[in-house]
Amino acid sequence: MKRRLVLKRLLQTSGGLVATVLPGCTTHQHLQLLFPVEPQQFDKPLPKHVITPLSEFYVQSYASSPTVDQDKWQLKFTGLVDTPLTLTFEDILAAPQEDFYLTMECIGNRTGGRQIGNALWTGTPVLPFLKKIGIQDKAVEFMLHAADSYETTLPITNLMQPDVHLVHRMNGESLTRSHGFPLRIIIPGRYGQKQPKWLTEIEAIADPKQGYWERQGWSNTAKIDTHAITQQVQSQKVWNKQSQVNLPRTGKKGWQQGVIIAGVAIDQSQSMEWIKISTDNGKTWTHAEINQPSSPHEWTLWRYRWQPAQPGKYKLLAQAKSRRKEQPLNDKNARDGSAGVLKIEVTLLG
Repeated sequence: MKRRLVLKRLLQTSGGLVATVLPGCTTHQHLQLLFPVEPQQFDKPLPKHVITPLSEFYVQSYASSPTVDQDKWQLKFTGLVDTPLTLTFEDILAAPQEDFYLTMECIGNRTGGRQIGNALWTGTPVLPFLKKIGIQDKAVEFMLHAADSYETTLPITNLMQPDVHLVHRMNGESLTRSHGFPLRIIIPGRYGQKQPKWLTEIEAIADPKQGYWERQGWSNTAKIDTHAITQQVQSQKVWNKQSQVNLPRTGKKGWQQGVIIAGVAIDQSQSMEWIKISTDNGKTWTHAEINQPSSPHEWTLWRYRWQPAQPGKYKLLAQAKSRRKEQPLNDKNARDGSAGVLKIEVTLLG
């Protein structure tokens, strides 16, 4: 890595000092509700997809976003390959294109945090290009390089998957500068740390190496763990720093007509089997309603209509189970990605 250039960029950006310790992911304050709170709306089926608008999609702030000239941009396949390859943006557009839904989450997202979003991505599979260059037997990893000097690594087999894409559009629009214009890589099942924006080079290497965040102590695999995130209680957005809700007894948003609890769940590779909700701090659990996304890499939507009988203070929890794993009730090492259970304190007023 060009260490001096990286340090210079970190100092230039307002989040630089934070970024040296924690993958700096920023979110926007005005986030839409997943579902309306009117009872008649709750009776409608869950939508197949909920897309995060670009204006609300979190941004990873490793350093200041580089300005890349699309006409001069190139993607190079280098290192231990038989035939090095250089692609232009026109080459990317000329390749077969695919649209797919995938949920991106920051590895630095705290339990129940907002640094997660779902998008419709457009791009081309990377596998045909990897087959074309001929990867040599002694290559064990790919190092991914970006225009902002960011780098990370993954085993060869991880990129040799048909669902790894080079993407240039997000929700039907060209990638913005902050989201990686003109091209980024999407590697399903991994936190955003392993999916560089402004991608410029894919290098086959013989010896395993660690990228920037990995050298700071963050997970070297960055695999998404099974977890549910509560995002909404009635008409209020909730997250790790906004986890207390007060609800009146009566009125349009009163608790007597029922309380809508809603959120999302995600896993690295498998569909969800269930989401359970507890309103008594984990003593009892009830299954929530979930949708069935076509891809395990897109978040599962869930909702639950709670009918409390009396006022008081309650603690709400949500737990997920995929076909692969049940979410632990206690958080794990945050540097592997936070997948604990967010406790939400709800006060029902008398």
